[in-house]
Amino acid sequence: MANYYCKWCGQKYSSVLSLTSHSCSKNPNGKKHELYEGSEKSKYTCKWCGQQYSSILSLTSHSCSKNPNGKKHEPAL
Repeated sequence: MANYYCKWCGQKYSSVLSLTSHSCSKNPNGKKHELYEGSEKSKYTCKWCGQQYSSILSLTSHSCSKNPNGKKHEPAL
């Protein structure tokens, strides 16, 4: 069974339909969860600063000083 993750908050869902049906408080556009389109990995890297975390959830829980929008880390694909 595949897992699907939100690229903004790291929440895990069992289907894309279920993921995109829920609101995401970390989405900068204030909308729904958006699908992280990369593969599952043992480490996730921030596309802005290169810092690594063991999950998308932990990566997106921290601020990134190099994000041009002044927001959280975002996972690289």
